[in-house]
Amino acid sequence: MPAEPAAVALPPGLTWRADTGQWVVRTHDLADVALRDPHIGMALDSGPSAVALPSAAEIPSVSQFFALWYHRGASHPVFSRALRRAYAPAAVDEFADAFTALAAARMAVLPAAGDLVTAFVEPFCLDGTFRLMGFPPERWPTLAKVYTIVMSVIRARFRGVLELPQRQTAAFTAAMRALRAAVDELTAGPPVTPLVAALQRYAEAEGPDPWADVATVAQLLAAGVPQVTTGIAVACHALYRDPAALAAARAGDVAYADVAEEAMRLSPPFLGVYGWVVADCDCLGIRLRPGDAVVVDIVAVNVDPARVADPAAFCPGRGRSAAVTFGKGAHYCLGAASARLQVTAGLAAVAGHRPVRLDVSGYRLDDDGFAQTVHALPYRMVG
Repeated sequence: MPAEPAAVALPPGLTWRADTGQWVVRTHDLADVALRDPHIGMALDSGPSAVALPSAAEIPSVSQFFALWYHRGASHPVFSRALRRAYAPAAVDEFADAFTALAAARMAVLPAAGDLVTAFVEPFCLDGTFRLMGFPPERWPTLAKVYTIVMSVIRARFRGVLELPQRQTAAFTAAMRALRAAVDELTAGPPVTPLVAALQRYAEAEGPDPWADVATVAQLLAAGVPQVTTGIAVACHALYRDPAALAAARAGDVAYADVAEEAMRLSPPFLGVYGWVVADCDCLGIRLRPGDAVVVDIVAVNVDPARVADPAAFCPGRGRSAAVTFGKGAHYCLGAASARLQVTAGLAAVAGHRPVRLDVSGYRLDDDGFAQTVHALPYRMVG
């Protein structure tokens, strides 16, 4: 961990976090700089992986899986650009009707009472994400199990657990086999979605790398489903605790998309945008060196009073410029456009279903220092 810098007068909105060795940005103006300046990169280049990558015939270990994850993401900017095109608004807008239909289908089988997160929100997010990727519906139940296993391994990794129990390791191996079969089937067929087209174009240009494709799909699931789940849940909670806004949304006077945007401004799924200095600079008003860690505190920036009037108030319709929920510039979230569509579709399905009552007092939002997660949002059907 870097030593604490010498005492200097810091620019407004910049603080030093000694326990993690990070520069933390807390104001909107400084966040604009941190998120757009080319001296601050998206990843710290750690050089070639010390872990041997698996052959096409092998099943990757947990260590190899994460090596594949970082290898494809950090070492191939050409593929990263292809992914951005695949998830651009023009590419994902065509899925808006599909998301609406999937949300309605999940609402049609909603039990009479329970936790909205587990009964509707997360299953719908998985359905929407699998549809966006192009997997056929008959694969979805198996892929949902794969997602649960992969997420348990990722969470263990984030906690610093590198050696898994035998049972969890066996489950991970089975999940890798199942995901490989689904991805192979997906990429062998026609380019049914922009993601499939991106994977196929990359294979034609650079040669096939099926396990890297598997790691890419797993990464997209891990970086998308939990955050969209949180987005829908915080939007439902914010709307239902404001009866006037709920009535206005149902009457069409307030757009569900604006409700979702404002709710995620106040409770962003991601807590920060993480970057590293790639060249000597003073873009934040102090001297920064290569390797210095810079974190944009999304929660603080989204309620910066210099940019947002009455920042703690829930006011749908402020517009996207009031927040950095999905980042900006090179640090703009890959899945922002699809996430907004899914969150809006899920919120509209719940709020537009008048017999659904939410118990906002039972709402529970936690964070792990990296992201926020809604663990409970009780509901019941009435009438």
